[in-house]
Amino acid sequence: GSRPSREVTPPSLSPAGCDDLIGAVFELGRTLCRLQLSDEELALFTAAVLLSPDRPWLTESKKVQKLQDKIYVALQHEIQKKHSSEDKLSKMVSKLPLMKTICNLHLDKLEFFRLLHPETAMNFPPLYKEVFNSELQYSDPRES
Repeated sequence: GSRPSREVTPPSLSPAGCDDLIGAVFELGRTLCRLQLSDEELALFTAAVLLSPDRPWLTESKKVQKLQDKIYVALQHEIQKKHSSEDKLSKMVSKLPLMKTICNLHLDKLEFFRLLHPETAMNFPPLYKEVFNSELQYSDPRES
């Protein structure tokens, strides 16, 4: 299906000094929208990004790498099936460093927020806590 194309701009308010994070997220969104990904391409790219073998807490990173490789093969097949531009996959993959930067920036902001407002952080939704607590416990600020 096709999604309506609306130009969205970052909010004028800068909550908790997150304007750099918000700006980076919107820039990523804009560049991904320009690629005009089909629902299938977006789903496969999302899966490939989520199945990142370089997470420090993974015990079976080789298995995750193999799975991610299969998803990239399926994504390449999907792109070729749609007769999309040859460099579409490389354009998508070129966004990965920005996505990692955004993720690290988000974790930094989250950790800072948790230190400033521990009582609010305790009330984060369960899924949010599940996803980001493991990242916070293992993230090393010197890696970014």
